[in-house]
Amino acid sequence: MFLEKLEIQGFKSFANKNLLVFPGMLDKSRRGITAIVGPNGSGKSNVADSVRWALGEQSMKTLRGKKSEDIIFSGSDKKSRLGMAEVSLHLNNEDRQAPLDYSQIILTRRLYRDGNSEYLINSSRVRLLDIQILLAKTNFGQKTYSVIGQGMVEGFLNTSLAERKEFFDEATGVKQFQIKRDDSLNKLSNSYANLNQAKMLLSEIEPRLKSLTRQVNKLKKRDELASELKEVQLNYYGKLWQEINDKFSQANKKILVAEKNKLEKEKKLAPLNKELEQLEKQAATATGYEEWQEKLRQAENQRDMLNKKLAKLEAELELKLEASGQFDLAWLSNKKRELNQELEEINEKIEIIFKNIDSEKLKLGVLEEEKSNTNDKINRLNDKLINSGSFIAGNETSQIIKELKRLFNKLAEIEIKDDLVKIRALAKEIRQEINQLIKLAEASREKDNLEIVRQDLIALTRKKEETATRLNESNLRILAWSERIKLIKERGVKAEQELAEISQKLAGGKKLAHGDSETAKEEINPVRDLSLNGVKKKLAPLVEKIKELKEKIDNFNTSQEERRSRLFNRQKNLQSLQEEINSLLSELNELKINSARQETRLEDLETEIRNNYGNLKEIKEHQVSAPVDQTLALEKINFLKRQLDQIGGIDPEIEQEYLATKERYDFLDEQVKDLTKAIAALEKIIKELDLIIKERFDKEFKNISAKFEEYFKILFNGGQAKIIKIMAEEASEADDKKNNNLETGVSANGQAATSDKVGIDLKRIKFLQKHNATGLAGIELQATPPGKKIKTVAMLSGGERALTAIALICAIISSNPSPFVVLDEVDTSLDEANSERLAKILDGLSHKTQFILITHNRASMRRANILYGITMGDDGISKLLSIKLDETKINNRNNYQNNR
Repeated sequence: MFLEKLEIQGFKSFANKNLLVFPGMLDKSRRGITAIVGPNGSGKSNVADSVRWALGEQSMKTLRGKKSEDIIFSGSDKKSRLGMAEVSLHLNNEDRQAPLDYSQIILTRRLYRDGNSEYLINSSRVRLLDIQILLAKTNFGQKTYSVIGQGMVEGFLNTSLAERKEFFDEATGVKQFQIKRDDSLNKLSNSYANLNQAKMLLSEIEPRLKSLTRQVNKLKKRDELASELKEVQLNYYGKLWQEINDKFSQANKKILVAEKNKLEKEKKLAPLNKELEQLEKQAATATGYEEWQEKLRQAENQRDMLNKKLAKLEAELELKLEASGQFDLAWLSNKKRELNQELEEINEKIEIIFKNIDSEKLKLGVLEEEKSNTNDKINRLNDKLINSGSFIAGNETSQIIKELKRLFNKLAEIEIKDDLVKIRALAKEIRQEINQLIKLAEASREKDNLEIVRQDLIALTRKKEETATRLNESNLRILAWSERIKLIKERGVKAEQELAEISQKLAGGKKLAHGDSETAKEEINPVRDLSLNGVKKKLAPLVEKIKELKEKIDNFNTSQEERRSRLFNRQKNLQSLQEEINSLLSELNELKINSARQETRLEDLETEIRNNYGNLKEIKEHQVSAPVDQTLALEKINFLKRQLDQIGGIDPEIEQEYLATKERYDFLDEQVKDLTKAIAALEKIIKELDLIIKERFDKEFKNISAKFEEYFKILFNGGQAKIIKIMAEEASEADDKKNNNLETGVSANGQAATSDKVGIDLKRIKFLQKHNATGLAGIELQATPPGKKIKTVAMLSGGERALTAIALICAIISSNPSPFVVLDEVDTSLDEANSERLAKILDGLSHKTQFILITHNRASMRRANILYGITMGDDGISKLLSIKLDETKINNRNNYQNNR
C-alpha cells in the first residue's frame, strides 16, 4: 500500500484545490521519496497537518490551532474566507493490505464552519472509529511515527514513561487491538451497569409477581372449570337440540308432504264434482227418446207393409216371368232380393259390432283411469313407508324381554360391588342399554302402524293386477271384434260384386224380353211394373229414416250407458278421494299436534340454553357425532357449577396485570441472562486481546530494540543504545494475581463470574482499565554516544538527542513500516554529515515505506524523486510547484554529454 495522491482544499493556507501526486512504487522493491520545500511561512508544514488531520487527529494543539474552525481558510485581503475544509488521501490498495475489497481507498475528512464534520471512505460516510480501526490494521500511527513534525523528535525524548508506552503501542502494531479492547471495556462497563439495574428491578417486581401468580392460578382453575363446563354444556345441549330439532323438522316435513297430498286430492275433487254435475244435467235434459221410439215403430210398420206389398208384386212378376218362360230372370230377380237382404244383414252386423267396440272402449277408459288412481295410491303408500324408515327384523317383543332379563342381572352385580368407580361405569352401561330398549320399543310400535299401510299396499297391488287383467281382456275383445268386422266386410264386398253382376244380367234380360218377344210385352203389365218401382221408391227413404232413427236411439242408449258408467265411476272415485282426504286431514292434525309439541320443547330448550350457556348460535352449529349420556352430562354440569361457586369471582383485571408483570419480569430475567452471557463473552474477548497484544508487543519490541541500537551506531559512528521496559509496581503485580479470576470472568463450568454488588463490578472495570496486557508502566531509553559514559537521554546535547530520536523512529519504521511516513523538518538541527547519514538511512528504508519529506536540507533533496515547491503570494494562499527530479537528472546528463 502507498499514497498515490493528496487533495487539499480550504485547509489552512490552501484555499484553492491542490493535488499532490506521489511516485509510489518506482520498481518492485523501492518506494519513492517526495521532498516538499519552500521558504519559511509558505505553508509547507500545512501539508503535514492536512495528512495528520485526514488520519483523524483530534488535538487542535497538535494541528497548531485553538479551535476546529482555525483549520478552515480564514480569508485574506484579496480572498474571502471559506466555509469548508476538505482533505482526501488516495491510497493504492492493490496488495489488499487494508481489509477492504477495493484496489484504491480514498479517505476523506470534511469540516464545515458551523461545526459539522464528515468522515468518508470511498465517498461513503463512516464513523471516526471505523477510520481508526482501518488505520490501525494497516499500521498507520496517528499520533506517532506516520506524521512526525517539528518538535516531535525533541518532544518524544521529553515525554513521560507512560506516553512513550502509548507511542510503542502504535509502533508495535497493537493499536488496533487496543482500540477493540477499549471498545470492549466500554461495552463491559455498560453491561455491568445494565445488569445491576435489571437485578434491582427484578428484586422489586418478584414479590408482586408471586402474589399475582397465586391469584391467577385460581383464575386459571376457574377458567379450566368454565371451559370444561362449556364443553359439557355444548355437547349436552347440542345433542339435545339436535334430537328435538330433528323431530321438529321431520314433523314439519311430514306436514308439508301431507299438505301437498291433500292439495293434490282437493285439486282432483273439484273437477270430479263439476263432471258429476254435468252428468246429472245431461240426464235431466235428455228428451225425444220416446218420440224417436214411436217414429221408429211407425216407420218399421210402414216398411213392413211396403215390403209385403213389394214381395207380393215381385212374386206376381216372377209368376208371370215363369209363365212366359223366363225362368232365369225370375231366378236372378230372386237372387238379387236375397243379396240385398244379405247386405242389409251384414251392415246391421257391422253396425252392432262397432257399437260393441265403442262401448268396450268406454269401459277401457274407465279401467285405465281406475288403474291410474290405484297407481297413485300405491305410490303414496310407498312414500309413507320410505319416510317412516325400515322395518325391524325379528321378534321385537321377545328380544326386549331378553334384554330386560340381562339388565336385571347387571343390577344384581351392582349390589355386590364396593368400588364406586365400577358402580358408576355399570350404571352408565345400563342407562345406555335402557335407551336402546326404549328406541327398540318405539320402533316396534311404529311397525304396527306401518303394517296396516303394508296390508293396504298389498290390497291395492292385487286390485291393480285385477284391473290390468280386465284391461287385457277388453283389449282382446276389441281386437277380436275388429277381426270379425274385417271378415264380414270381405263377405259384403263379395255380395256387392255378385249383386252388381246379377243387376247387370237382370237389366240385359229385361231388355231382351221387351225387345224380342211381343208376347212378353203383352203379358208384362207396365202398370204393375210402375207400381213395383213406386213401392221401391217409397221404401228407400223409409229405410233411411229407420236407419237414422235407430242411430239416434243407439247413440242415445250408448251415451246414456256411457254417462251411467262415468257417473258411477266418478261417484266411486269421489267417494274414494274424499276418504283419502279425510284420512290425510286426520294424519295432518296428528302431525301438527306433534310439531307443536316439539316446537314447544325446542323453545323451552333454547330459553334454557340462553340462560345457562349464552350462545345459541354456537349450540345450533355444533355437530355432536359421539353418543352423549344426557343423565351423566347433566350431573357433570351441576357438579362443575358448584365448583365454580366455591371459587367465587376474581377480578379479570388481575390476569392483565399478571401478564404485564410476568412479561416485564421475563423480559428483565432474559436481559439478565443475556447480559451475563455478554459480560462473559466480553471478558473472554478482552482476555484474548490481551494475549494477542502481549505476544505481538513483545515480538515487535524486541525487533525495534535491536534496530534502535543498529541505527544509533550508524548515526553516531558507534556507541550503545537500549530500550528498557519499566514494569508495573510489585503491589500492582500482586493485585493482578489476586484478581486473575476476575480478569478471565469465566468459571470452570463456562458461566460468567459476576458479582451481585455494584462496588465489586466497578472495581472489576477499573482494574481492567488500569492494567494493560503488556504489564508495562512505561518505556525508558538509554543512549551512550561513543567516548562518553552517560546513559540517560536527559544528559545528551540537543544534536545528540535529535539523532537518538531519529534512530528510534528509523528503528520503528524498519520493524513495523507504515504505508507512508511524513517527516516535517526533522533534519533541521542536523549538520551536513549527519544529514547525509540520515538521507542514506531514509534511502535504504524507502524499500519498506514511502517517505514525504518537508525539508530545507540539500542531502534530503538530492535523494528525492519528486520535488514540490510551496510559495505564498500577497493573497495569503499557498501555491504548489512540482518537478520530477529523476527526469531532470537524465536531461542534465544528456546535455552534459552533448556539450562535450
